Amino acid sequence: MAVFTVNTTADGMNSLDVVTTLREAIEAANNSPGEDTILFELEPGQQTITLDPTLGTLEITDSVNIVGKDVGISFDISDSDSPNLELGVFKYADQITVQGDGSFDIFTISNGANVSAEPNVTFKSLTISEGQDAIQVNDGNLTVIDSILRNSSDGIESDADNSKITVINSIFADNTDGIDIDGNNTNLEVFRSFFVGHSDDGIEIDGDNNNVKVLRSSFTNNTSDGIDLDGDNTKLFVRNSNLSQNEGQGLDISAAGQNVTVIHSTISNNEDNGIKIGTANEISNNVVKIFNSRIIDNLATDEFEDGGGVNVIGTANDVLLANNQITGNWAVVNGGGISVESGNTITLRNNKITGNIADSDNNGTGDGGGLFISMGAIVEITDTKIINNVDLGGEFFNIFGDFIDLGGNLIGV
Repeated sequence: MAVFTVNTTADGMNSLDVVTTLREAIEAANNSPGEDTILFELEPGQQTITLDPTLGTLEITDSVNIVGKDVGISFDISDSDSPNLELGVFKYADQITVQGDGSFDIFTISNGANVSAEPNVTFKSLTISEGQDAIQVNDGNLTVIDSILRNSSDGIESDADNSKITVINSIFADNTDGIDIDGNNTNLEVFRSFFVGHSDDGIEIDGDNNNVKVLRSSFTNNTSDGIDLDGDNTKLFVRNSNLSQNEGQGLDISAAGQNVTVIHSTISNNEDNGIKIGTANEISNNVVKIFNSRIIDNLATDEFEDGGGVNVIGTANDVLLANNQITGNWAVVNGGGISVESGNTITLRNNKITGNIADSDNNGTGDGGGLFISMGAIVEITDTKIINNVDLGGEFFNIFGDFIDLGGNLIGV
């Protein structure tokens, strides 16, 4: 367990000079047994290491901690029922930056020639930018703390199976995906982190049988979804988080066999449903539970799109919504607040569903300002207010369709 110190911003391998490049330090750590540490002693004002594209990626094949300077990230995240997460003060110039030219991955984690090795790699207080991917995980486990991953194809892309990836107090900005999990059986944990401005998703899960936990984090202004579950059998837990102002869904629960729980979170101002559950014309078998959250001011703007707040499509989805505020959502067609297609089951307990709008383009094709229930859907409602919603077509302001009234409800006409 050795310590190696990088003291130049140059890139390359030269054993005859008196300085140590980051590439040389990583090579030394790869050849040193145990978990090593790489530190930096760079000249003031010289904090950016630009990698030589002819040398390519920095390949890590053994356990190592790569530690830069204090990153200067601060967050203001509420523990209340209406969590707020805002980007605090940070300056790229105050951090050690490792950057490429976009043609290669900045860091690649693999087991090298030792196929049984599972390197444990930690990045702390670094900015990693301008990579094909900022960090590519082929094998092993990854921890990212107090770091910024930006302007790359993906901030983190993992093709590894049975991997653990942990992200703490970090920023992912202006990548294609913030994190893209293509491997299977990955444990991904995200704490107090910020995903903003991606040209696709904040987090995209493409592999199967993955376990994802998101706590006190924010997913905003992404071109597609805040969180997108495309692989089967994902277990997702979200608490005290913000999924807002995305051009797709705040939370897209596609594919099949997903088990999703969302607690004390805000899903707001997304342009293509707050939450979409299921895949059209497919048996989805997703189990989704949303508690004590705000689903507000979301849109379903496509001419064939239902469910501005929550859109349940496909079949065999089982959804529980309890103690939520579902307000101010719009759908061009059916179900401003919630839309449920035939073949699905939804239970509503102690929710407030108000101020939602169906048929928002007022062409007479949509119904159910608060709730739209297709024939063949099973909907149970208890202790819930569904009032003051609007159908601009003037037919079914609050509810369209048949439901099971279990009592304690206040439902408008």
